[in-house]
Amino acid sequence: MGASIRAYIVDEKALRGMIGSGDRDLLELLLSRLKGELDDLDVQAESWGASVPARQALTTMILDSEYWKAVPDRSSDAAIYIYVFEAMCGHYGASLESGEYTMSDEWFGEVEEAFADVGVCCEPSDYFVGGNLPLPRAFPYPTAGWVSLDSMDLLRNEMEKALSADADPDALDTVAELSEWAQDCLSTQRDLVWFFS
Repeated sequence: MGASIRAYIVDEKALRGMIGSGDRDLLELLLSRLKGELDDLDVQAESWGASVPARQALTTMILDSEYWKAVPDRSSDAAIYIYVFEAMCGHYGASLESGEYTMSDEWFGEVEEAFADVGVCCEPSDYFVGGNLPLPRAFPYPTAGWVSLDSMDLLRNEMEKALSADADPDALDTVAELSEWAQDCLSTQRDLVWFFS
């Protein structure tokens, strides 16, 4: 079915502000607090052939405001920066679980088709495409993006309308999950950052 989605409720503006901030105190704090995650990433990166250690990626991200321009586009090295940013989201935000099923970019298309079959317009993929972050592009995965707090009312309203449809139960489960994500963001006044991998 493709890549799975992981999402975090975060203050997206604050996280963006860390990238390229040049804040060495912040860097030392992150290197300490994310030690376990960075160690794990270095082990995992061996399997996809990344040549940039996780600590080096984090250091570059914090100290260089245009670091991604030097990262080969859609390369194995690009992935390490995305995973390091995910570790930052996990540290500064709250992880949203995706239930007992896997949501993916392909799965969103199936959800939309299931609702179209019963005459309901429901397009969650509209919210999970784009939303650029200050990250390089890997290929084919991971990818990352964000849904702004300003979009959450629209997402929640679309999902709430779809929940009354006589659609496939798995599709309804996904819509219910997304509706809860939107409500969580609205109640905390935070954005949603997502990762496909």
